[in-house]
Amino acid sequence: MLKCAGILAVVYIHSISTSFAPKNPLGIFFADFTRFAVPGLFFAAGFLFDKKKNSTGQIIGKKLVRLLPPYLFCSLCIQFLNLPGLNVRLENLNASLLIHNLIFCDTLRIYYYIFVLLYLFAGGLFLRKLPDKWTLALWGLSALLLIAFVKGRIGFATSSMSLIFRHPCFHLFGFLSGWVFSLYYQPVGSFLKQYRTRLISGGLLLTAAVLVYTRMNGNFASFPILTQVFIYTWMTVLVTAGMQETKLQGVIVFISNCSYGIYLLHLPIVRACQSFYPAWSADYSFIPALVSWCSGLAGSILIIHVAQKICGPNSRYLIGC
Repeated sequence: MLKCAGILAVVYIHSISTSFAPKNPLGIFFADFTRFAVPGLFFAAGFLFDKKKNSTGQIIGKKLVRLLPPYLFCSLCIQFLNLPGLNVRLENLNASLLIHNLIFCDTLRIYYYIFVLLYLFAGGLFLRKLPDKWTLALWGLSALLLIAFVKGRIGFATSSMSLIFRHPCFHLFGFLSGWVFSLYYQPVGSFLKQYRTRLISGGLLLTAAVLVYTRMNGNFASFPILTQVFIYTWMTVLVTAGMQETKLQGVIVFISNCSYGIYLLHLPIVRACQSFYPAWSADYSFIPALVSWCSGLAGSILIIHVAQKICGPNSRYLIGC
């Protein structure tokens, strides 16, 4: 469920606005509510990483085939079709910029996620050889690094936004949280199932309290630690809820399986949709964001469906699923 919710939230975040000075209260609320999106995807990546089954060589081969061909294909298509959302428009592109953007995953700014995922997976190759107790120690250290990072003690003073989004201190805790959860899945999963209702209720109350408190005294930007409390509490609620199948399980599995393709494809569709109402999109207005969100999801899924019909299993090399 977390992976499904994460990709839905990612598309919504990119649908809300291109503004850094939002005014619409409902839009701001939903923007804050979806802050778990990228940490949630990194949590899922850590949880699903192959810990013991395959050899290091097999894992490297699978991860590279899974990530790089679709990334390169989508990056080049979006770049040379000059679609909305590009970091560098085609008329301003040269060979060095093209190579730079492909290496550092910057054709679209949101592709930083792939760059981070690659180095987290590289770290995972070493992590899988460590004793579980050492992994727990690294997990605790990553929590301290995250706190130091969001408090501005690491990275912020000299970093651009591009570097901040790629900083390991920002993402390591989410990835390792999923990793540790997989290591102790049986006891932790049993606990979550046993106290499922209480944990969900308590988590909802805590997230609501954090939202209310931060709204009364500024916003999330004023409370970086509480922001992380909100993010990981909400992720805990989603993980706990996902321990039991629902009537929407088929939809959840479908969205989860398509998540990489949706991530690669959705932004140009969202930006094209936003171009029809530039004045509204500047203040995080909820209704235009909802229209962009639906368009981004529906358009991405349609492209995935067409690619799968035309290319069959080979579509995973083009659009990631």
